[in-house]
Amino acid sequence: MSKHLSVTVHYPPAAKPYRDEHADRAQTIGQFKTQVLTAFGLTEGPQPDGTNATYTLYHHKTPLENMTETLGGLAGHEDDLSLKLAQQITQGNA
Repeated sequence: MSKHLSVTVHYPPAAKPYRDEHADRAQTIGQFKTQVLTAFGLTEGPQPDGTNATYTLYHHKTPLENMTETLGGLAGHEDDLSLKLAQQITQGNA
C-alpha cells in the first residue's frame, strides 16, 4: 500500500474533475476539502448575492461529515479514491 493516493473529485458545474495524484493518506477530509474548494475557485459562506453556500464531499452516496477523518482511513486498502462535490445554497437572513 502506497503512502499516497490518487484522488479524483467530480464537481458537476466544472468542465473537468480535480485530480490529486499524490494526495497524502494522512491528510484530513477537512484539509482536502479546503484544497478542492480553492482548486475550483469556490468559497463557503455568505455570497455576494445574499445567499449562503456550503459544499459537501461525498464518497459514493455518503456525505463526508467527519472533517478529522483521513483520506487513508476513507480509502482503506485502495490506492484510488473518487469523490463528488455538491453545493447547497440557502437564502441569507436579510
